Amino acid sequence: VPLKAYVGISLVRALDLGMTNSAMRFINYPAKTLVKSSRVIFTMLIGVVVSKKRYSTKEVAHVVAMVIGLAIFLHADASSAAVFQPLGVIMLIVSLICDGFITNWSEIIMRQYSVGQDEYIFRLYSIAFAAITAVAWLNGEISRGYTFLSLPGTLSEIEQNVPLEAITWSVRGKLGVLALFGTTGFFGSSAAAAITKHFGALPMSITSVARKATTLFLSFALFGNDCSMEHVLGMILFIAALFAKAVFKKSSSSSGMLSGSGGG
Repeated sequence: VPLKAYVGISLVRALDLGMTNSAMRFINYPAKTLVKSSRVIFTMLIGVVVSKKRYSTKEVAHVVAMVIGLAIFLHADASSAAVFQPLGVIMLIVSLICDGFITNWSEIIMRQYSVGQDEYIFRLYSIAFAAITAVAWLNGEISRGYTFLSLPGTLSEIEQNVPLEAITWSVRGKLGVLALFGTTGFFGSSAAAAITKHFGALPMSITSVARKATTLFLSFALFGNDCSMEHVLGMILFIAALFAKAVFKKSSSSSGMLSGSGGG
Protein backbone atom coordinates (compact mmCIF):
# COMPACT_ATOMS: atom_id res chain seq x y z
CA VAL A 1 0.00 0.00 0.00
CA PRO A 2 1.48 3.40 -0.93
CA LEU A 3 2.53 5.46 2.09
CA LYS A 4 0.58 8.46 0.79
CA ALA A 5 -2.63 6.40 1.02
CA TYR A 6 -2.01 5.67 4.70
CA VAL A 7 -1.06 9.28 5.38
CA GLY A 8 -4.15 10.62 3.62
CA ILE A 9 -6.60 8.33 5.41
CA SER A 10 -4.82 8.84 8.75
CA LEU A 11 -5.15 12.62 8.46
CA VAL A 12 -8.85 12.26 7.62
CA ARG A 13 -9.23 9.95 10.65
CA ALA A 14 -7.48 12.52 12.86
CA LEU A 15 -9.87 15.19 11.54
CA ASP A 16 -12.81 12.85 12.22
CA LEU A 17 -11.76 12.33 15.86
CA GLY A 18 -10.92 16.01 16.31
CA MET A 19 -14.31 17.15 15.03
CA THR A 20 -16.17 14.63 17.19
CA ASN A 21 -14.32 15.62 20.37
CA SER A 22 -14.51 19.35 19.63
CA ALA A 23 -18.25 19.12 18.98
CA MET A 24 -18.78 18.04 22.60
CA ARG A 25 -18.02 21.60 23.66
CA PHE A 26 -21.17 22.78 21.88
CA ILE A 27 -23.60 19.85 22.19
CA ASN A 28 -24.17 17.19 24.85
CA TYR A 29 -23.96 13.39 24.60
CA PRO A 30 -27.67 12.74 23.79
CA ALA A 31 -27.48 15.20 20.88
CA LYS A 32 -24.22 13.64 19.66
CA THR A 33 -25.72 10.14 19.75
CA LEU A 34 -28.79 11.32 17.87
CA VAL A 35 -26.77 12.93 15.07
CA LYS A 36 -24.31 10.01 14.88
CA SER A 37 -27.18 7.57 14.34
CA SER A 38 -27.29 8.76 10.71
CA ARG A 39 -23.78 7.40 10.06
CA VAL A 40 -24.98 4.65 7.74
CA ILE A 41 -26.60 7.16 5.37
CA PHE A 42 -23.31 9.05 4.95
CA THR A 43 -21.51 5.76 4.29
CA MET A 44 -24.03 4.92 1.58
CA LEU A 45 -23.95 8.36 -0.09
CA ILE A 46 -20.16 8.59 -0.10
CA GLY A 47 -19.96 5.01 -1.38
CA VAL A 48 -21.82 6.17 -4.47
CA VAL A 49 -19.25 8.93 -5.00
CA VAL A 50 -16.03 7.14 -4.05
CA SER A 51 -16.70 3.52 -5.00
CA LYS A 52 -19.28 4.18 -7.74
CA LYS A 53 -21.66 1.83 -5.95
CA ARG A 54 -25.31 1.49 -6.85
CA TYR A 55 -27.97 0.64 -4.29
CA SER A 56 -31.46 -0.60 -5.03
CA THR A 57 -34.54 1.29 -3.88
CA LYS A 58 -35.24 -1.45 -1.31
CA GLU A 59 -31.75 -1.17 0.18
CA VAL A 60 -32.09 2.60 0.51
CA ALA A 61 -35.55 2.20 2.08
CA HIS A 62 -34.26 -0.34 4.61
CA VAL A 63 -31.35 1.88 5.65
CA VAL A 64 -33.51 5.00 5.94
CA ALA A 65 -36.08 3.06 8.01
CA MET A 66 -33.34 1.84 10.37
CA VAL A 67 -32.00 5.36 10.86
CA ILE A 68 -35.50 6.78 11.43
CA GLY A 69 -36.30 4.01 13.93
CA LEU A 70 -33.11 4.62 15.90
CA ALA A 71 -33.63 8.38 15.74
CA ILE A 72 -37.18 8.01 17.13
CA PHE A 73 -35.87 5.80 19.94
CA LEU A 74 -33.08 8.24 20.79
CA HIS A 75 -35.37 11.25 20.50
CA ALA A 76 -37.50 9.87 23.32
CA ASP A 77 -34.51 10.31 25.62
CA ALA A 78 -32.94 13.33 23.96
CA SER A 79 -36.06 15.49 23.56
CA SER A 80 -35.72 16.89 27.07
CA ALA A 81 -31.95 16.65 27.47
CA ALA A 82 -30.38 17.26 24.05
CA VAL A 83 -28.48 20.49 23.50
CA PHE A 84 -28.07 21.44 19.85
CA GLN A 85 -25.80 24.30 18.84
CA PRO A 86 -25.24 24.88 15.09
CA LEU A 87 -21.44 24.79 15.29
CA GLY A 88 -21.50 21.47 17.15
CA VAL A 89 -23.88 19.93 14.61
CA ILE A 90 -21.69 21.16 11.72
CA MET A 91 -18.64 19.57 13.36
CA LEU A 92 -20.47 16.25 13.70
CA ILE A 93 -21.56 16.38 10.05
CA VAL A 94 -17.92 16.94 9.03
CA SER A 95 -17.00 13.98 11.22
CA LEU A 96 -19.64 11.79 9.56
CA ILE A 97 -18.41 12.78 6.09
CA CYS A 98 -14.84 11.90 7.10
CA ASP A 99 -16.02 8.57 8.51
CA GLY A 100 -17.86 7.78 5.28
CA PHE A 101 -14.76 8.46 3.19
CA ILE A 102 -12.54 6.42 5.52
CA THR A 103 -14.84 3.38 5.48
CA ASN A 104 -15.19 3.32 1.71
CA TRP A 105 -11.51 4.02 1.04
CA SER A 106 -10.56 1.30 3.51
CA GLU A 107 -12.66 -1.23 1.63
CA ILE A 108 -11.01 -0.28 -1.67
CA ILE A 109 -7.44 -0.34 -0.30
CA MET A 110 -7.71 -3.63 1.61
CA ARG A 111 -9.23 -5.39 -1.38
CA GLN A 112 -7.00 -3.84 -4.02
CA TYR A 113 -3.73 -4.52 -2.18
CA SER A 114 -4.86 -7.70 -0.33
CA VAL A 115 -3.67 -6.26 2.99
CA GLY A 116 -4.75 -7.82 6.29
CA GLN A 117 -7.06 -5.81 8.52
CA ASP A 118 -4.70 -5.88 11.52
CA GLU A 119 -1.74 -4.58 9.51
CA TYR A 120 -3.96 -1.95 7.93
CA ILE A 121 -5.38 -0.76 11.27
CA PHE A 122 -1.94 -0.70 12.93
CA ARG A 123 -0.37 1.46 10.23
CA LEU A 124 -3.42 3.69 9.90
CA TYR A 125 -3.71 4.42 13.61
CA SER A 126 0.05 4.80 14.09
CA ILE A 127 0.13 7.70 11.64
CA ALA A 128 -3.12 9.15 13.04
CA PHE A 129 -1.64 8.87 16.55
CA ALA A 130 1.40 10.89 15.49
CA ALA A 131 -0.80 13.62 13.99
CA ILE A 132 -3.10 13.82 17.02
CA THR A 133 -0.14 13.81 19.43
CA ALA A 134 1.43 16.75 17.57
CA VAL A 135 -1.79 18.77 17.82
CA ALA A 136 -2.24 17.84 21.49
CA TRP A 137 1.34 18.92 22.20
CA LEU A 138 0.77 22.31 20.57
CA ASN A 139 -2.45 22.78 22.57
CA GLY A 140 -0.75 21.90 25.83
CA GLU A 141 -2.99 18.89 26.36
CA ILE A 142 -0.05 16.47 26.71
CA SER A 143 1.20 18.13 29.91
CA ARG A 144 -2.33 18.41 31.34
CA GLY A 145 -2.97 14.75 30.55
CA TYR A 146 0.29 13.69 32.19
CA THR A 147 -0.61 15.67 35.31
CA PHE A 148 -4.03 14.03 35.45
CA LEU A 149 -2.61 10.51 35.08
CA SER A 150 0.19 11.06 37.59
CA LEU A 151 -2.17 12.16 40.38
CA PRO A 152 -4.85 10.00 42.06
CA GLY A 153 -8.49 11.00 41.68
CA THR A 154 -10.88 12.21 39.01
CA LEU A 155 -10.41 15.60 37.32
CA SER A 156 -12.95 17.29 39.60
CA GLU A 157 -11.36 15.69 42.69
CA ILE A 158 -7.91 16.95 41.65
CA GLU A 159 -9.20 20.46 40.94
CA GLN A 160 -11.06 20.59 44.28
CA ASN A 161 -8.09 19.18 46.26
CA VAL A 162 -10.18 16.37 47.73
CA PRO A 163 -8.42 14.60 50.66
CA LEU A 164 -6.50 11.47 49.72
CA GLU A 165 -8.74 9.18 51.79
CA ALA A 166 -11.79 10.36 49.81
CA ILE A 167 -10.18 9.82 46.38
CA THR A 168 -12.12 7.37 44.19
CA TRP A 169 -9.47 6.54 41.54
CA SER A 170 -5.84 5.54 42.04
CA VAL A 171 -3.09 6.22 39.50
CA ARG A 172 -2.77 2.49 38.83
CA GLY A 173 -6.52 2.20 38.30
CA LYS A 174 -6.57 5.02 35.75
CA LEU A 175 -3.61 3.58 33.84
CA GLY A 176 -5.23 0.14 33.88
CA VAL A 177 -8.49 1.43 32.46
CA LEU A 178 -6.59 3.42 29.83
CA ALA A 179 -4.69 0.28 28.76
CA LEU A 180 -7.91 -1.78 28.74
CA PHE A 181 -9.72 0.86 26.69
CA GLY A 182 -6.89 1.01 24.14
CA THR A 183 -6.65 -2.78 23.83
CA THR A 184 -10.37 -3.41 23.43
CA GLY A 185 -10.57 -0.44 21.07
CA PHE A 186 -7.95 -2.03 18.81
CA PHE A 187 -9.82 -5.35 18.83
CA GLY A 188 -13.03 -3.54 17.90
CA SER A 189 -11.32 -1.65 15.09
CA SER A 190 -9.80 -4.90 13.81
CA ALA A 191 -13.23 -6.56 13.72
CA ALA A 192 -14.73 -3.55 11.95
CA ALA A 193 -11.91 -3.57 9.37
CA ALA A 194 -12.43 -7.31 8.79
CA ILE A 195 -16.14 -6.73 8.11
CA THR A 196 -15.25 -3.87 5.76
CA LYS A 197 -12.73 -5.98 3.86
CA HIS A 198 -14.86 -9.10 3.42
CA PHE A 199 -18.40 -7.69 3.25
CA GLY A 200 -18.09 -4.02 2.35
CA ALA A 201 -18.37 -0.54 3.85
CA LEU A 202 -22.17 -0.45 4.14
CA PRO A 203 -22.55 -3.77 6.03
CA MET A 204 -19.86 -2.59 8.48
CA SER A 205 -21.68 0.68 9.04
CA ILE A 206 -24.99 -1.15 9.54
CA THR A 207 -23.30 -3.54 11.99
CA SER A 208 -21.97 -0.58 13.97
CA VAL A 209 -25.41 1.05 14.14
CA ALA A 210 -27.04 -2.29 15.06
CA ARG A 211 -24.50 -2.77 17.86
CA LYS A 212 -25.30 0.66 19.26
CA ALA A 213 -29.04 0.02 18.99
CA THR A 214 -28.73 -3.39 20.70
CA THR A 215 -26.85 -1.78 23.58
CA LEU A 216 -29.59 0.82 23.98
CA PHE A 217 -32.40 -1.73 23.76
CA LEU A 218 -30.76 -4.06 26.30
CA SER A 219 -30.19 -1.19 28.71
CA PHE A 220 -33.95 -0.65 28.82
CA ALA A 221 -34.66 -4.37 29.23
CA LEU A 222 -32.04 -5.04 31.93
CA PHE A 223 -31.98 -1.86 34.00
CA GLY A 224 -35.68 -1.05 34.20
CA ASN A 225 -35.56 2.32 32.44
CA ASP A 226 -38.89 3.99 31.71
CA CYS A 227 -40.08 2.92 28.27
CA SER A 228 -42.53 5.15 26.40
CA MET A 229 -44.53 4.47 23.23
CA GLU A 230 -41.91 6.46 21.32
CA HIS A 231 -39.25 4.02 22.52
CA VAL A 232 -41.39 1.03 21.47
CA LEU A 233 -42.17 2.53 18.05
CA GLY A 234 -38.52 3.28 17.34
CA MET A 235 -37.45 -0.19 18.46
CA ILE A 236 -40.06 -1.93 16.31
CA LEU A 237 -39.22 0.15 13.23
CA PHE A 238 -35.46 -0.45 13.59
CA ILE A 239 -35.77 -4.21 14.13
CA ALA A 240 -38.31 -4.57 11.30
CA ALA A 241 -36.03 -2.69 8.89
CA LEU A 242 -33.00 -4.74 9.93
CA PHE A 243 -34.94 -7.99 9.51
CA ALA A 244 -36.31 -6.88 6.12
CA LYS A 245 -32.80 -6.06 4.92
CA ALA A 246 -31.52 -9.47 6.04
CA VAL A 247 -34.38 -11.26 4.25
CA PHE A 248 -33.86 -9.16 1.11
CA LYS A 249 -30.13 -9.89 1.14
CA LYS A 250 -30.76 -13.63 1.55
CA SER A 251 -33.35 -13.71 -1.24
CA SER A 252 -31.03 -11.76 -3.55
CA SER A 253 -28.18 -14.21 -2.87
CA SER A 254 -30.48 -17.19 -3.50
CA SER A 255 -31.69 -15.71 -6.77
CA GLY A 256 -28.10 -15.16 -7.89
CA MET A 257 -27.18 -18.77 -7.12
CA LEU A 258 -30.21 -20.09 -9.00
CA SER A 259 -29.41 -17.91 -11.99
CA GLY A 260 -25.84 -19.18 -11.98
CA SER A 261 -27.01 -22.79 -11.78
CA GLY A 262 -29.47 -22.27 -14.62
CA GLY A 263 -26.78 -20.73 -16.80
CA GLY A 264 -24.51 -23.73 -16.22
